[in-house]
Amino acid sequence: KNELAQHLGEDPLPLRRAKITAEAAVKKAEKATAAASKARAQAADDAAKATESRAAAEASARQAEQDRIAAEAAAEAAEARKREAEAAVEEARAKVAEAEAYLEEVKNQPGCAHGAIWWMQRELTEKKKFMPTAKGGIAK
Repeated sequence: KNELAQHLGEDPLPLRRAKITAEAAVKKAEKATAAASKARAQAADDAAKATESRAAAEASARQAEQDRIAAEAAAEAAEARKREAEAAVEEARAKVAEAEAYLEEVKNQPGCAHGAIWWMQRELTEKKKFMPTAKGGIAK
């Protein structure tokens, strides 16, 4: 009886305070756990997005590399066509010079048709007037 009276006579404040403190600590821990799980879910979403972005960037890099290779091949082909065209232009210039030389040779022979030769020279002169001077044309 004496112990029961002592127990009932004790101040209940420290016991209540401990119980309230424990409940508050549990609530605080639950909030922290909820925030951590939310942050973990957000981090997982961000990681998934980053993985997708990385895959897209790698695909873009591969496509860019293929485009670069194709562009280089096209540039080489264009350069080859340019060289072929320049060679054809030089060949055409040589043929024109050869034709003009032959025209002069025929003009100097006796008994030629001077009217036809004059007409050919006029046609050549007219064609040269409309060519750039850098390409063998003459000033008008």
